[in-house]
Amino acid sequence: MVLPSDNIKKDVGYLFRSAVEKRNMLFEETETDCFRIFNTSGDGVDGLTADYYAGYILLQYFTAGAKNVISKILPSLIKSIPVPVKGVLSKNRMTPSKGEIPDENWKSVILDGDYPPEGITVLQNGVRARVDLVNGQNTGIFLDMREIRDKLHKFYGSESIDRMLNLFSYTALFSVHALKNGVRNAVNIDLSRGVLNRAKVNYELNGLKVDQRDFIYGDAIDWTKQLSRKGVNFDFAVFDPPTFARNKKKNFSVKKDYSDSLQKVELLIDKGFILTSINSFTVTEQEYRSYHPDNWELLMFGNESSDFVYSGSPYLKVGLWKI
Repeated sequence: MVLPSDNIKKDVGYLFRSAVEKRNMLFEETETDCFRIFNTSGDGVDGLTADYYAGYILLQYFTAGAKNVISKILPSLIKSIPVPVKGVLSKNRMTPSKGEIPDENWKSVILDGDYPPEGITVLQNGVRARVDLVNGQNTGIFLDMREIRDKLHKFYGSESIDRMLNLFSYTALFSVHALKNGVRNAVNIDLSRGVLNRAKVNYELNGLKVDQRDFIYGDAIDWTKQLSRKGVNFDFAVFDPPTFARNKKKNFSVKKDYSDSLQKVELLIDKGFILTSINSFTVTEQEYRSYHPDNWELLMFGNESSDFVYSGSPYLKVGLWKI
């Protein structure tokens, strides 16, 4: 049953209780304490999500109708959680109108309990990560990658990987997970100094040495060209770009630039592996596969984790390729 977010009445409490019950086993996990507990239309309410982060709940609404639902579901939501809840926060994720500034730069507001500290530490697949539930659009960890990382755990154990390249690395959790599971070295490239600093914090939280040379600020595609000219090679690369990105010099679009970018990354891999990802409803699985060279062998394919219940087609397409 899917209810339009502007027409929710007494059924909303049932929907949230049902969604949490489906995920009860996740609250018993010892290697993970952050995951999705309600996923928009997949769980019955368009435009509304709820995520659990080590005792805190973050609600995000993407439509005005979904915003109106939150006051109706709050009591039922807190009661349905099988562990103590420290605090519940709400974030406005509605797309701003042209020229409009997002509410205090996407700042969350507290609905119940206590504000979390400026940064809290969560656990995913046995890896510690520092997240910010209050500021910005993203918290610092992508919950939908949990099951993909779980599959990679077995892969890392079966292959000898000396050097990993993490492009569009964000807070470097792919690297941290790889290093904790047998990969010897990782180089992280991102166009944000802020997220690279957060990546270093994640290294420290997991007892990993922070070598400044492993954190490179700049355009990921430009750096693939530079590394190629220098004859640098890697055994494994992660290519997980945003659907669309813009810097001072150029734009990156999955539809327009993905395939060409992969050919540049391929020059850095000598008989190794590339993990590629696209996060977009507008790109089908068939299109995703078509972006890759014909001589690449697909070893593993997956979508968003099972707690991200969807009513239509999955948005996340992730593949591990051998070249």
